[in-house]
Amino acid sequence: MQSKSTRGVQQDEVWAAADALIAAGERPTIERVRLKIGRGSPNTVSPMLETWFATLGPRLGVALAGAQVEEGAPKELRQALDKIWAATLASARDEADRALEPERDRLAQQGLKLDIARQELLQREAALTERGIALEHALELAKSQLRDQAAQLQKAGRDLAQARSSLANLIQERDAGRRQFDEQLRALAEERQRIEQRASANEKRLLEEVDRARQEAKYSARMLKETIERHEASRQELDATQTKLEERVHRADIDLATLRERIQASESLVIELRKAAHANQTSGVAKKKGLHGKATATRGAASSKRS
Repeated sequence: MQSKSTRGVQQDEVWAAADALIAAGERPTIERVRLKIGRGSPNTVSPMLETWFATLGPRLGVALAGAQVEEGAPKELRQALDKIWAATLASARDEADRALEPERDRLAQQGLKLDIARQELLQREAALTERGIALEHALELAKSQLRDQAAQLQKAGRDLAQARSSLANLIQERDAGRRQFDEQLRALAEERQRIEQRASANEKRLLEEVDRARQEAKYSARMLKETIERHEASRQELDATQTKLEERVHRADIDLATLRERIQASESLVIELRKAAHANQTSGVAKKKGLHGKATATRGAASSKRS
């Protein structure tokens, strides 16, 4: 049974080429057979050529050394053919070895490259294993950090809810304090209005009294001037009357100055209350309570002055 090469070279083609070379008086070699066929690699041609050499003796009627010699063949011919056969076989084997040497070198180089690639693959596999272990550690660390962050986030959520509740309470307290302050401010405004009304009435009354006193003084002076000549004897009494009138005018001026001071104090109190109202919006309810006490003390002082 003839074998078929992987490149399509048939064994009978190799044998036919070798027979043609023998017929032409040439020694069949791997390269000559390949040139004769026109294709085929040394690896493919070499075993087929060896098979051809193995069957050459029986086909020529020549046995190998020690084998039974066919009758009818001259001894000299058989010896010559044996020598040719041995020389041809040795030459073919040498040529086959030389032809296969590059392939062996290539296979050796390829094996070396494969060993290097295997080492690199092992190193890469070890590096990947180490990297996998590092990634697993990093993943566990990331999971732990995520758990910690989740716990912190939950705590932050609770703190935020508590802060919102506290803020709502503070807003309620602020609104209550603002309403209380507004009520106090309205009360102080009403008190200021009453003080201003009383001060205006008192000022009007004092001005009327001063005017009357001045009119009386003018009238008295006129009357005095008119009666000097008639009542020269009562001059001392008239001087005493004039002195009393001047004292009344002086007291009226003092009362008027006192009333003006009270009005100015009331205006200063209103300005201070307005400033306190502005500061109370940022400082809280405690500040407002202190301001209310101060306002109460001021009203008490004002009441004491009026008394």
